[in-house]
Amino acid sequence: MRFTTVFSLLLIAPSAAYVPIAPINAAVRSPLFRSPAALKASVVAEPAVVHDVADNVSGKIQSVLEKADDLVLSRAMRFVNHAPVIATLAAMISKLGSTKFGLDIAPSSLSLQAPAGLGVPAWFGYCLPIMVVSQVAAVLRSALADNDELSQEDISALAVSNFALTRALTASTPANWMIAAVASGYYARNGHGSEDANIKNLSIQVASSVSTAAAVLGVTSQLPSVIPFLSGQEEATALLGLLAMLGLTTQDGNSKVKRVVNAAIVGGVLVSKVAGGALQLSMSNLLSKSIVVTAATAYVAAVAISRAQDALS
Repeated sequence: MRFTTVFSLLLIAPSAAYVPIAPINAAVRSPLFRSPAALKASVVAEPAVVHDVADNVSGKIQSVLEKADDLVLSRAMRFVNHAPVIATLAAMISKLGSTKFGLDIAPSSLSLQAPAGLGVPAWFGYCLPIMVVSQVAAVLRSALADNDELSQEDISALAVSNFALTRALTASTPANWMIAAVASGYYARNGHGSEDANIKNLSIQVASSVSTAAAVLGVTSQLPSVIPFLSGQEEATALLGLLAMLGLTTQDGNSKVKRVVNAAIVGGVLVSKVAGGALQLSMSNLLSKSIVVTAATAYVAAVAISRAQDALS
């Protein structure tokens, strides 16, 4: 019996090896199962989507930053670039007692020393509001424009000129006016002396013209304290001052603004002398030394006015 059973098993085993086995259904095996091809496609597609989203976000951030740079930061940087001239201009306006960006500067703020008999009229001080207001306009226009209209050289020249001129206006001495003349004349001495006046350079041209004339008149007024034989010789000192103004008026390279300023100064002196009775036809007046000064003043004024007319024609 036992032998028969063993024999039967040996006969059945080989045939069992050939029994077909049904393939396992992948979907039945697990709901999370993914074929290798589908798995590979999803792995490739997902990083591409992530990259597209990242590029889109990065592009929008870059666009926002560019708009911020154009509308805010670039203008803020331009104001920072103009900081030296803004600071010195604000200090000048404050020292001159103005609260309306220079419009309310009093003509008396400009006090010029001159030899006796060559007093510059008070109305000449109106050149200060012109100078300050034009500079305020130039700085604001450059700072708010899409591009800096004032170069770094222009800004530095204006800042140095403002600093020196503020010192001369608050302490009117020949030395301070000489420093102001040198500082404000830097712009003209470096290739800008023959430029026509515009909103960009009008302020520094006025400052250079006024400070140069103030320095010349201030120095000549102090000559009697240095040269003993001029002490008490007011007419001689006045003639030296007029001679210096004549040289200043006729020198080559004067801009239109400088010619007009020189004509205004000397012409103003002549008007003041005439208003003071310098042309009275009296014997004492005709025989006095002051008539020589008056005649010399009229000559220098005629030359200065002629030069100014030539420049403006």
